[in-house]
Amino acid sequence: MRQELLRMDHVSLIRNGEALLDNLNFQMFAGEIMGLLTGRDKKHGQLIELVCRNLPISFGTVWYDGKIVNSYSYSDGNSNKVCVIEQTSHLVQGLSIVDNLFVLRKGFKKYFINERILQEQAKVFFEENEIQVNLLQRVSSLTPLERCLVELGKGLLLGCRLIIVDNPGNFLSQYELTQFQKMLRKVRDNQISVLYIGNHHQELFRIADRTSLLYDGSIIKIFEQDEMNDQQIAPYITEWFVPGAEAEPDSEEGILHFHNVYTDHLQGLRFVLHKGECLTILDRDNQIASDILALMTGNETCSQGQIILDHKLFTQNLAEHYLESGIAIIPKDCTDSLLFWERTYMENLTFLLDRKLKRSFIPGKIYRSIRREYSLIVGNLIDETSISSLSLEEQIALVYHRIRLFKPKVLVCIQPLAKGDMFVRMKILALLREILKGGTAVLIISANISDTLEIADRLMVVENGTCVVSYEKNEFDQVDW
Repeated sequence: MRQELLRMDHVSLIRNGEALLDNLNFQMFAGEIMGLLTGRDKKHGQLIELVCRNLPISFGTVWYDGKIVNSYSYSDGNSNKVCVIEQTSHLVQGLSIVDNLFVLRKGFKKYFINERILQEQAKVFFEENEIQVNLLQRVSSLTPLERCLVELGKGLLLGCRLIIVDNPGNFLSQYELTQFQKMLRKVRDNQISVLYIGNHHQELFRIADRTSLLYDGSIIKIFEQDEMNDQQIAPYITEWFVPGAEAEPDSEEGILHFHNVYTDHLQGLRFVLHKGECLTILDRDNQIASDILALMTGNETCSQGQIILDHKLFTQNLAEHYLESGIAIIPKDCTDSLLFWERTYMENLTFLLDRKLKRSFIPGKIYRSIRREYSLIVGNLIDETSISSLSLEEQIALVYHRIRLFKPKVLVCIQPLAKGDMFVRMKILALLREILKGGTAVLIISANISDTLEIADRLMVVENGTCVVSYEKNEFDQVDW
């Protein structure tokens, strides 16, 4: 008989008149990986908070490890033995791994610390749990995967029986994610439970024993092992995210990965870009744009690390044929470098069509169809024979219309809002939104982020070629300008 570890029975949490959790029923057993599939409302954060700490709730009861730890009638505010691994690190950067494991542990009271003994104890513990990390490193030098493994080891050392992993696909590369999932399976086999949170059902179905579907603060469906497939979840997708809206883009584990990339100006740059997502990189040194362009076009290779495009290694040969690989680039001087002044509007608009269709001869019916579609967007400009007579706004728009027609997998934009007045910038943002709606992943590299945050889903701040801080969209108000 399976042992129950966690149960939330008819739990409701109402704050400021809003139901953050609504009659939620949730159950986990010891030694299982439970997937939690979440939508856009991000209410899973309230669930995590209540599992970790017994804060006041409006209705219901919470059991943890066989005991009632929280209820509508009494909440003591105590913390439960739960380890949370998320994008934000819970380690102290300036200290060693061993110090984070032992010295900062609650209940550690020694005044004289023998570092060698602590290192030996940590080594034995990590080996027993098959956690492979060089314990002599400083926390500040850890890769994202190593940081997660150290936090996992710390949780196990503290006796946590529940590990919560929040959207690891957002901050681990595809390779790192695979390795971390292997480690989580080993933990599960040792009767430790894992709550694996994500917003892409394919990722959860690959690792979870069961998957719960969270919508608007309630669990509306639990998928058992034999139900975790595309056919079973299909009826829920469109209704679950936003009723009447399109389903979330199928980004799975990311379309573009920079995995520990080194060049002259990149020092271990790492990020994951998902389908239909806009990531803005604020380059405070204004040095990395040329290196990223050179990497994406095959003019330079990584001295260390690797780039993955659509789950395949992005080799120099693929980079040299980047358009065929599904990469489009809009440089800072896009009108000067991408427009052909001696050609008509239609010729400029359809310039990449042969690459898209992989055929040198394009039937007339396709051109006529494009003309009809874009005449509704640009009006009489579609018949313009001299694009030099266009305004700057119209010329820039032509570049973005061409990209939208090409529909690449990834669009790299270098300081897209550097030219033009407020109206031109507003036009560019509107065109980028249309490109994103088509499923293209957009990477913006800029020295000024004030406008691009309007369409960005995430922000990375890069100094000296490496990410120093990152923000999700709901954290943009915390950006240090």
